[in-house]
Amino acid sequence: VMTVCAILFGLIPIMWSPVTESGADVMKRIAAPMIGGAITTGIIGLLLYPVIFVFWRKHYLKAKSVSTMLTSPPCQTPPAPAEITQTPPTRRSWHWVIVILIITIGLSGYSVWQRIGRTNSGGAVSGRSFATQRVNDLIISFIAPNDQLQSSVNDFFIEFSNSVSGELVNAGTVKFDLNMNMPGMVMHSSATIESTGTPGQYRAQINPGMGGDWVATLHYDGPHGNGSTSFSVNIKP
Repeated sequence: VMTVCAILFGLIPIMWSPVTESGADVMKRIAAPMIGGAITTGIIGLLLYPVIFVFWRKHYLKAKSVSTMLTSPPCQTPPAPAEITQTPPTRRSWHWVIVILIITIGLSGYSVWQRIGRTNSGGAVSGRSFATQRVNDLIISFIAPNDQLQSSVNDFFIEFSNSVSGELVNAGTVKFDLNMNMPGMVMHSSATIESTGTPGQYRAQINPGMGGDWVATLHYDGPHGNGSTSFSVNIKP
């Protein structure tokens, strides 16, 4: 318990640090799984491992003698060997194992369900379009909850729709990049893109790292052919 508390007290301040501080977005991603691992390790070490050890070593122990030693005063004479009898193994430990397994499976299932729900959730998206581009016969809309990209981690949507009917169409493989020309160097950031489950609708995540005027480039290659477009994007600090 002291070890887990020491780890948590050292990592929780990192989670409280503002995302605008230098390196905070990276440190938060490192600290989050470490906090979860410390809590999980503490629970397993205190509840599950002792039960497993008892089941592994129970054939070396005599249940009656152990219970007598724990309940009798230190000055009491231990019973004679003839009085020691074997008692049926208790089922209470099994109950703890079942409860712990159910909790573990439930938490794991909830995490998987959250991940799948986040990946496959389609339909209407919240936010307004911060950029719209036309490539061939497709209209490409970039939608962000805050109507603008920021210098920290951004979650936004990319939608491909037919320019005539307005229906969403599958664009296949999509790639989105940001570039900024600076004296002596070029800043670059690539987005992680995954389908929402709705054809023509993609969820993207990108972290530019700094504000300013960036050049956004999008490429797609799918059933409606391939194409690309570039446009200027102002990233809010």
